[in-house]
Amino acid sequence: MKNQLNENQIEVIKISQQNYSQFLSLQQNDRWGNILLPATFSTNLWGYVLAEGSQIVGGWVGILRGNKSILKNFAKSVYFDSYPFFLEKEYCIKYQNLLVDTMCRNAKDEHIVMFNLTHWIRGYNMPYLQKEKNATFLLSLQDTTELQWKMLDGKQRNIVRKGEKNGVEVCVYKGEDAIAKIQILQQLREMTQKHAIKKHAQASMLLKSDEFFSNIFRTVNADLFIGYVQDKPATVALMISSGKTVYYYSGGSDYDLNRQTGCSALVIWKAIEYYREQEGIEYFDMGGVPTLPDKNHPAYGVYEFKRSFGGEYMEFDAGMIVINRFKHGLLKFALSQRFLLRLFSKYI
Repeated sequence: MKNQLNENQIEVIKISQQNYSQFLSLQQNDRWGNILLPATFSTNLWGYVLAEGSQIVGGWVGILRGNKSILKNFAKSVYFDSYPFFLEKEYCIKYQNLLVDTMCRNAKDEHIVMFNLTHWIRGYNMPYLQKEKNATFLLSLQDTTELQWKMLDGKQRNIVRKGEKNGVEVCVYKGEDAIAKIQILQQLREMTQKHAIKKHAQASMLLKSDEFFSNIFRTVNADLFIGYVQDKPATVALMISSGKTVYYYSGGSDYDLNRQTGCSALVIWKAIEYYREQEGIEYFDMGGVPTLPDKNHPAYGVYEFKRSFGGEYMEFDAGMIVINRFKHGLLKFALSQRFLLRLFSKYI
């Protein structure tokens, strides 16, 4: 599908196998990459690109979700982990609204309910957006190891030393080797979810299917870090690299074993050291945290853990663009019910 724009021969074209690799190269040169875009085109991708002749000069591509039979009547949505990308700022100024207008119009024709800009969005001033705030702590990997170490708060440095003293072994897995460890990932994430819910019923951590994680390890630049205590898995951390940044995407731990050994802190510190040596990676993003929470917030412990590694606190604009208001109302109600959200989280 093409939409001719003007005499400058700029076209808005649906993402396809033919133009995907060029778009992917464009966004991989950006500071903020889209962390779940696969290395090769797949049918669950949805989005549009700007083409100037044969050159891709911009675009916005996400993952189509909620398209399975049980949910597609009210939950078919596109999840974006980044804002639109453009080769030059001038293209953004001239064509961002045009790009998004075209996408919204065509999404309505395809019965898509909304564009969900996830908490991995890193940017500001998106048009049309029903804005929400998200936040992270961002570490510069261009600092020296000594300075990076000094940026940790004193308590966290002691916990890292505790992990080393207790003989925690940190291993890194990729691809099929990581897929072979998915049950460890799932078990520790489930333990973390149960612990979080026990502390606060509104805890937001959601479980995902084995297929979801297998797809990540097969299609994007992902690493699985596991911390072992006497051969027993105690902590897991999934990292995804995109653009110039590596993101702490997900994790979990055996709460009691971690508290006794300091495993989680050591795993994150080892990951920071690991990515300092990876070419092209300049930033370590600690992943989503609540925006300046008080101590009663259900994710305050997550906030404090990530803060303790000394990164710069940064807030960004996320949110959503609603395409179908009626269906979105139904979906919004379902998502507000924590038990329903946990039940259907593998599908949306």
